[in-house]
Amino acid sequence: MKTSPAPSRRPANGARGTVTAGGAATAAKAGLLRMRDLVRESGLPRETIHFYKLQGLLPAPIKTGRNTALYTREHLERLRHIRELQERQFLPLKAIRAVLDESADEGFTPEQEDLVRRVRATLGGWVHAQQSPTVPVADFVPSRVPRPELRALVEAGLLQVHGTLERGRLSEDDAVILECWAQFKEAGLGPDRGVEPAEFRLYDAAMEQLVRREARLALRAYAGASADEISAVVEQAGPIIGRLLGAMHRKRLRQFLAEVGRNGDDDS
Repeated sequence: MKTSPAPSRRPANGARGTVTAGGAATAAKAGLLRMRDLVRESGLPRETIHFYKLQGLLPAPIKTGRNTALYTREHLERLRHIRELQERQFLPLKAIRAVLDESADEGFTPEQEDLVRRVRATLGGWVHAQQSPTVPVADFVPSRVPRPELRALVEAGLLQVHGTLERGRLSEDDAVILECWAQFKEAGLGPDRGVEPAEFRLYDAAMEQLVRREARLALRAYAGASADEISAVVEQAGPIIGRLLGAMHRKRLRQFLAEVGRNGDDDS
């Protein structure tokens, strides 16, 4: 006697575990996502998402069964942020975790924000002097920096031109950034080697996180201090930190050159 095959235990909608067709519809209405949705909307492979979970880069999902879970829009936005930091700013996962932790921070207290405003008012002359557009763009363009490269730096948010790209002016800091880009090219690190102006976002992103962490450290160390006291520290510490960053970068570069490939040097 021929018997009919046993009915499949897998739900008709293709979902697994305890997520039924009705449950999936309810989840969709609630704005929740299954793994397949997360893969499709983030553009990342399932394996990569699981790896990010293991690395602690994603919050825990909503468990719906032994091997199933649902995700929120927060998971999707975080995945997009991670992808942005990796592909456009070339940050390693350790740095990305620091960025995400910083983003998740509650921010500064109202008292701290008020103190920062008072410090800014105290340092007003110093702040505005650095940002005043005094350096002509023509000092660099087009003799050392072609106009498309200047435009790329501006569009990447790395510097600001006051006026037109042809006849505008730069602040002192932005002039240094443009000078460094010109020197990068002269050293052989330019578009002809596949290095584009937007690569400088790597440094900009690192500096943004560093400054915010420095501010938290200073505000915690000087809790209850006056704006004048903190302003004096900022003025004195700035040049010291500049030297420190240069020395630490050189040290890290030397360590990298000494350590990478060391095993190959031992072969004989």
